Amino acid sequence: MKLCPRLIALSDTKRCSEAENVARFERLAAAARAGSVMLQLRDRELADRRRMVFGAKLCRAARRHGQLFAVNDRPDLALLLEADALHLGEASLRPAEVRKIVGSMWLSCACHEAAHAASEGADAVVLSPILAARKGAPALGVEALAVARRAAGPDVLLYALGGIDAEGAVRCLAAGADGVAAIGAVLDCEDPLPLLVALGIAR
Repeated sequence: MKLCPRLIALSDTKRCSEAENVARFERLAAAARAGSVMLQLRDRELADRRRMVFGAKLCRAARRHGQLFAVNDRPDLALLLEADALHLGEASLRPAEVRKIVGSMWLSCACHEAAHAASEGADAVVLSPILAARKGAPALGVEALAVARRAAGPDVLLYALGGIDAEGAVRCLAAGADGVAAIGAVLDCEDPLPLLVALGIAR
């Protein structure tokens, strides 16, 4: 069965503690329809052991509520943690290379130029930044999603990342995204329900 999460929630221990990341993800996972949310272990700066332990906690939170779990950039951790998915940054190995390691695991890849949103064999493309500038890169705007949709093709899932809140999520879906990826909208917000309602995945 092909995975089709509507929301990818990315961890960020610079934003709040590991414990708070887990607590907020737990609330999110519990409030969303089963299978509609993917919790992603990001935090590439953490030491390997600490990142693995943190990832195991996120994975358990996902499993308790029938949600999905992904790892950012590390095929070895994805396999060790029995993740459902692996996300590849633009500087990562290409999907075809990673397939030799992870087999049929669901893969997403990062993209920062809408016209270059071809997936190269990944199941999904995450286009950013959409609504907020990031690391000196200006926001692409929701209009970029239509361009990315054409470049990616009809069989590849397309996600919008960057400054996405509940209102922005509605705009992104209308512009052609299959879902959104979020950090602040999950970790900075006490109540995940508005975002889940906007995405149509509240329990």
